Amino acid sequence: MIKLSACVLCGALSLYLAISTGTRAFADDSVAPVRLDPDKIAGLDLTAIPPDAYKDILVGGELNMRVATLFSGKELRAEIFESTPAKTNHRTRPTDGDEFVHVLSGKLILTEPNSTVHEYHPGDSLVLPAGYKGTWEMQGNYRELAVVIQKGK
Repeated sequence: MIKLSACVLCGALSLYLAISTGTRAFADDSVAPVRLDPDKIAGLDLTAIPPDAYKDILVGGELNMRVATLFSGKELRAEIFESTPAKTNHRTRPTDGDEFVHVLSGKLILTEPNSTVHEYHPGDSLVLPAGYKGTWEMQGNYRELAVVIQKGK
């Protein structure tokens, strides 16, 4: 009598059920890695965002922003964002998704509602949880790589 381990038996049963019910046991063959555009990361060919898009939260400076989407999937979005020096207050417009930020140029100062200040320089990375309600101050020629997971999608 041949002895099968529980793992091998479960794997064989799963494969049999997948084949017999007509479902695929493996990932879609058309899914492939996406290379992020180095020109857009360098700030080339970005699209201007209308200055009044964020006028309700602008508290300082002149908000001239440019953006490029590098990837947009079901739940994940990767973008390059660039801005002239400006400060926004997200008290009435909190962030809508968990966001990984990698600062490429300029300086970012985040100030929490309790007045705790965090400074980020080129090469620094951070994660900003959904619902952030503090200020977001961009200094110099600020550019970042942002990867956002949308909540509730």
